[in-house]
Amino acid sequence: MRSDPIKLDDRGCRGAPDWIIEVLSPASAAHDQIKKRSLYERHRVREYWLVHPTDHILTVYCYEGDGYGKPALYELEGLLPAHVLPQVKLDWDRLLRNIN
Repeated sequence: MRSDPIKLDDRGCRGAPDWIIEVLSPASAAHDQIKKRSLYERHRVREYWLVHPTDHILTVYCYEGDGYGKPALYELEGLLPAHVLPQVKLDWDRLLRNIN
């Protein structure tokens, strides 16, 4: 499942991926939230998820033509589809149950 099959070839993904998920840790949180967000925005990653595991919060950035708009915030619970791949839904209740 992918939104832009032209980006994939025998060597892998060419160009920016459509969707990136980062799980924050105290050691990398600033890097992920500032430097990587800027890098992904510059390369027009269409959707960028930041998972805050200790707070059980998900921050979602969607590219809106000229950059990321205001991020959406969600609790890590229930099913949540990716905007760029709506057929892909993460079941946060199940995921968190398996790692706790």
